[in-house]
Amino acid sequence: MPMSLILIIKLLVVVIFLVMFLRRPTLTWGVGLLCVTTAVLLDTFLGTFNTLEMIAELGFFFYIIAGVLVGGMAVWAWGVLKPVRQSEMVTSGSVVSKTPVFMPTQPASETAVPVQSDTAYDRQMLYEEIQSRFGVEDVFDLIFDLGINENDVMPLNNDPNQLIINIIGMAENNGQTGDLALAVERILTPIPANALPRLEKIDTNSPPTILRHYLIANYDVAQLQIMAVTLGIDWDDLGAGGKKTKVRNLLLYLYRRNRIDELVKLMKAPLAEEE
Repeated sequence: MPMSLILIIKLLVVVIFLVMFLRRPTLTWGVGLLCVTTAVLLDTFLGTFNTLEMIAELGFFFYIIAGVLVGGMAVWAWGVLKPVRQSEMVTSGSVVSKTPVFMPTQPASETAVPVQSDTAYDRQMLYEEIQSRFGVEDVFDLIFDLGINENDVMPLNNDPNQLIINIIGMAENNGQTGDLALAVERILTPIPANALPRLEKIDTNSPPTILRHYLIANYDVAQLQIMAVTLGIDWDDLGAGGKKTKVRNLLLYLYRRNRIDELVKLMKAPLAEEE
């Protein structure tokens, strides 16, 4: 293969990683971009001089650099494949991730809260609304309700303003502008308990956001703790924080392990006992 073609392929790989990083400025793509850029520079450097002599000159440090590059690309691959890994059933470990994970969009069902198809969408208005009125947990709830993978929107420097911009951009790319506006409204003005679907209408196909709102509206912290213990989940493993945090992490734990049906059965158990 001609050297010029090899060089073009190397530069193309770097450009691809650069474009992906600019589109999604996350830690995963930052590590990937750094690794491929360093690898291309190292390969060019070695190719400019006698490769064997330069490797011998670098000695032990060459293997350190190579190991760091391999480890960095492993971190990149681990981050890129995270949505795939999170969709599989986890059979070991009990610690719940304190960050939202991607969940497939649930099919429409009769348990969904009716929404208007002409929900107003104004990017700047939503940005200002989230920035001025949302707390940290509200932002995580928004990510959860939209079914977004946190790694796809979390900026490298953890800048909260950039995080908001990334969430809005991801929602636009996914065609979720109406869902975004509704989710913001529901977080600012939670659905009253009497406006939620009746318990007998809730099942495993109910949207995750409906389950989240239902648990928050109808259970206190003590009841949620008993529910977690009944499901064999350590309450402390659901992370530090208040009721909203515990509910979100409880749902994440169960969705990751395909155990949401156990939660629904437990929620309906009192109805069965009354009958």
